[in-house]
Formats: sequence, C-alpha cells, structure tokens
Amino acid sequence: MMSLGAHGLASLMLIVLFIGFSGAELLAIEDSDMVYKPEGKSRIHVDGCKRFGRATAEVKAKTPKMTWGEAKKQGLTFCSRCPAQKGVAPTTNSKSKGKSSGAVTRDETAIKKHAKSVRSRLQEPEKKYDPNTKAYCDVLWMRAHEENCEQLILKEYKKYIPLEQADKEGWRIGEYGQNGRKHCCFKGYRRKHPVAEPPEDILVRGVPGKRLHFDGCMRSGPTKDQPRMTLKEARAKGITICGHCVGRGPSLTYISEKHWKNIATNGESFTPPEGWEPKAFSPGAYPSKSEIDIYIKQSLQGNSGIMGVQFDNPVATVENFMTMRFFFPVGPWLKYYMDYRSTGDKRFLDKLLESARYYNKLSKEYTSACQLKASIPEGMSYMLSMAAWSRITLQLALKYPDSVKQSEIAEAEDILKTMIMVLKPTCEGDENLNTEFGIPQALVTIYQSVMYNKSSSGMGTLAMASAALEDLQKLKKTTKYQSTIDRYRKCVQGWYKNWKENGCLYTEADGKTYFYYAYAGTGQKRADGLMTGSADDVGHFGISMSGVALVHDSTPELGADDEFMTALANAIYHNSGTKNGSIQCPTADKIKPMSRHPHNPNPKTQFFWFEAFRDGLIEAQCQQVNASVKKNTLSSLNGRCTTLFGQYLKARRKDSTLVHLGKK
Repeated sequence: MMSLGAHGLASLMLIVLFIGFSGAELLAIEDSDMVYKPEGKSRIHVDGCKRFGRATAEVKAKTPKMTWGEAKKQGLTFCSRCPAQKGVAPTTNSKSKGKSSGAVTRDETAIKKHAKSVRSRLQEPEKKYDPNTKAYCDVLWMRAHEENCEQLILKEYKKYIPLEQADKEGWRIGEYGQNGRKHCCFKGYRRKHPVAEPPEDILVRGVPGKRLHFDGCMRSGPTKDQPRMTLKEARAKGITICGHCVGRGPSLTYISEKHWKNIATNGESFTPPEGWEPKAFSPGAYPSKSEIDIYIKQSLQGNSGIMGVQFDNPVATVENFMTMRFFFPVGPWLKYYMDYRSTGDKRFLDKLLESARYYNKLSKEYTSACQLKASIPEGMSYMLSMAAWSRITLQLALKYPDSVKQSEIAEAEDILKTMIMVLKPTCEGDENLNTEFGIPQALVTIYQSVMYNKSSSGMGTLAMASAALEDLQKLKKTTKYQSTIDRYRKCVQGWYKNWKENGCLYTEADGKTYFYYAYAGTGQKRADGLMTGSADDVGHFGISMSGVALVHDSTPELGADDEFMTALANAIYHNSGTKNGSIQCPTADKIKPMSRHPHNPNPKTQFFWFEAFRDGLIEAQCQQVNASVKKNTLSSLNGRCTTLFGQYLKARRKDSTLVHLGKK
C-alpha cells in the first residue's frame, strides 16, 4: 500500500482544526474504528453518514470495511456528508438565518481541493533527498522550495534551512500558488512530520458577519472597517475561516499598524446635493453638466486600485503580489479608464497614474518576480494601469500637444520601457516560435488551455501597450520599438484567432451573427459549426468582455472589430430574454439550453456598454425584473458608468481619433 504520510494526515488534521469556527459537530473517530469503502469509490463513510445511510442493509453488509487507521495509510478521506469530515459548516448566510442549507460551500470545496492536491503528490514516484538539502523559506507563507525551483522568487533575500529541519518545523514543502494546491519542487518527497498549524495568536480579519482571512489571502483584500482579532478570539466567537486560508496554512507575517493606516485610502468625499437622487443616464443623450459633475465627484471616492497589501518586509509584499489575481480586472482600473473616456476629467487619469507608478517601481525593483508574474496572460494584467495611462497620455500628446508636458511623455516612455523589460522573456525572442501565429509556442499553449476570462484582460493590456508604443514612435519620429509592437500585435491577434476558432461564430436565418464560446478550450461542435453543450456562463462571459473592450478601443483590427463586437452584443441581447445561465445563440438554445451557473434575472451592468453595438440592449437586460430593480440598477454608479462608456464607444466608431467625450 502507498503510505499517506504525515503530510496527507496533516491536511485532514487542518480540517479538524477549524471545526471550532463553524459550530459543526465532529464525530470523534479513533484509528481502530471501522469505516466503509464502496468498491470503485475514492471516499469512505462512517455509520451516520447521510449519503451512505441511504444504502440498504444488504448493500452495507457487502461493502468492504477497514479501520480508520488503514484508510489513512491509503490516503482515503471521508465523503462530504460524513460527520467525521465536517471541517466547515454547511452554507449559512443572511437568507438562511443560520440554518444549514445542506449545500457544499466554497470553503468546503477549497479544503477538499487542497486535500486532493496532497493525495495527488503520492502519485509521484518516491524520491530520496539528502536531509541536508537546502530548503529556501518564503516570507509570507510557511513554504519551502528547492534551490532551483522556478517559483522561488527573490532567492537572494531568503534564508535556507536543511530539508530535514523544514520537515520537522512543519513548512509546506514544494507548494505554491494562491491557495497552495500547486506543486513546484521536491517532487516525490515524503513528509515524515505533520505540517504546522496556524498559531492561536495569529491575526485574522474580514467583513463582519462573513468568513475571516489571514493577511495576504487573495480572496479578500483588507479595508479599514474590517475588525481584526486573533485566531483564538475568532474561534471563541464561532466565526468561519476562509477555506483557502485553511488549506494554505499559516502565514508568517501580518499587516503592521504602520501599513494598516494606509489601507483603502479614499479619494474625495462625496456629499450629494440636497434633494438629489441618482437617475439613469440615457444611452442616446449625454447628461447635463450638473449631472456629470455630480457623477464625477461620486466616482472619485474610490482608491487607486493598488492590489495586494504592504508588509514591513518588502519580500512578503512581493510574494503577496505574486498571488494576486488581476484578470477580473481590478475594478477601479477599468472604471477609471471608462470614466476618463466618458468625461475627460483629468482626475481619473491621475488615479490611473498613481497605480501605474506603483507597479512601475515594483517592476524595476523586483524584475525577476514580475517577469514570472507576467509569464501568463492572467499575470500581464497587473500592468493594465501602466498601459492605460501611457496610452491615453500619448494619445493626448498627439491630438492636443499643449495639454501634455514633456515630463509626462518621458514618464509614459519610461513606463512602457518597463513593460517591455517585463514582457520580453514571454513575448519576444525567435526561439521555438509557433509557425501559425509567429509567437512563442509556450504562449500559444497557454492560449489553448487557460480559461478565456483569465486571459482576456492580459490581451487588453498588450493591445494598449502596442498602441501606446505606436503613438510614442510618432511623437519621437522613430521606429526603435517597431519589432516589439509587431510582436505584441501578433500575440493579441493570435489569441483572438484561437478564441474564434474554438468558439462559435454562428449566423442565424435572420442574418444576425452571434459569438459565444466554452469556458476553456473548445466546445462540442456539430458538422455545421454550431456549438452546443459547453457555453460559458454569464458571469465569466462578462469578465472576458472587460479585456475585449480594451482591445476594441486600442487595436480593433486585431480581432475585436465592429463585426465581432456586434456578434457578442447579439448573443448578450438574446440571452437577456432567456432563463439560461450560459450565453449561446438562439439555435443552440433551442437544441440544448445551458446553465453552467444558475440563471440570474438581474441586469448585468458590465454588458451595458454593448449598447454601442446593439440598440436596446440595456432595456433588454432589464426585461426580467420589476420597475424598482430596474431603476436602482440603471441609476447605480456602475450602471451610469457603463452606459456612458457605451456612448463613448458609439462616438468612437464614427471618429477613431476620439480621446474622450469631454472634448469631441
């Protein structure tokens, strides 16, 4: 039998550790207690399990049994319904008023996935390591890496200890990623000691009434209004801990008071005029000056959108940056971009610049880490504010020379040079190029395997950078960046070509073309090219559209031209009148309606700007809700933002040199 080892056992112990947060009852179980192991199944059960309890007495009698001790040695775990497996309470929320819904929560799923990743390591052939092998220690999370591990960033700043010591002290060996489920090094190593558990005095924080997090968790960024307490205090109050934090294990540092004071710094305060109520903006008429002024003041409340948190140890700050997910993209960046295009108010540009300067500095100081971060399209998105500010600034310099200082042009060039430096290992070079796309094969492989919503904003970042570099060359009267521009354009063009080939561009009998696609890879296509049975859900579709907007606004000829945008708008418009959770064309919905995630009738403000390509789309989005929900959605800040941006895109279709609606 393959031994589970202390590493696998420790993951199960972590599940037990966090029982106290949920109030769920754990069935005490000893190594000698008997458990059931149905043939062909990977989960075990105990008497009292709701799922196994449905089995007849005859079936139970025939089901193989073993002791819990034997099951542990085989790396087996309990099913999600077993009282011996309840690491986190079943879903409870404000609607359920504390009552169990019986559903599997995101936290439960996270814990199970981590336990599964632990078991998967046992499939690797066992390898003996010298006990004195150097194990380099991360600073933020309790993880240790081999000396040549590609996920070991900033090695020169880190201590190392013997592998045997790392094992004894409970370091997570060879783990990386946002949740610690990925394995990077020390392949085939078998732990001899359990992983360390979070100490009771570790600080946790989070939104009141919801789960709490360790500092640095990618699932929830800190804000000043979040209460902070120790793990012991949280446990005493019965508060749930994020499942990703449970799986990831102890953090080694926390946000000090010095940096806590700088968290979520708000911009200008907004006090609405007396008697004022927000009203929806019309898709076809620009708001009055007074309404725009109020909108701008309200929109400037937010922070600059710098992702991650600051720690006293800058290496911990960089490690936290490496776990951040930028592909959504970061909300403030996209909103400030849209707001500037819609109003021309320079304060939105200044917000982008604040973020751009931060990431420009980070990229220069920790280049190797940032190059690793940007080695996949998802990670490229961390430079979105850098590309957006540079693009807009250089556009202004070309069209309105007196509005831009030479120092601003120089700063834009400096930021773009930093981007080139970061992206060079991933996008440039002539080795191992894909013959079809003319870009590195490694990048094409990612295109073909990674979810589209994760890559789309990275392509938007590349598109804006290439357009900004073209503007810079015009200003400087040079061609020194042309080879980089050509390569970036090929990268974006290749991604869109792959997306369209794997997705479905389908023309209906009425002559309208629709585009939709699978969550990742390619869907199930019939002989006539119609895709059925694998369409992406509305939510992830919306995330993908964020990057599409940036490509259309920067380099539409690379794949997001008017024709393609109209096909997307048609698909969104059609879905607005269905009860399907996934977006398809009408014919596919007749054959096989899809709901990768459940249908939600509420209007999706992230689609409102598609009004620029399909008249009546905003109204169509509201057809399944009552008048009150419609009014609140259309008049919300995001509703007004995306409606205005749709006006900008519509105007830009007529004038490709348009920079913003504030000065046509």
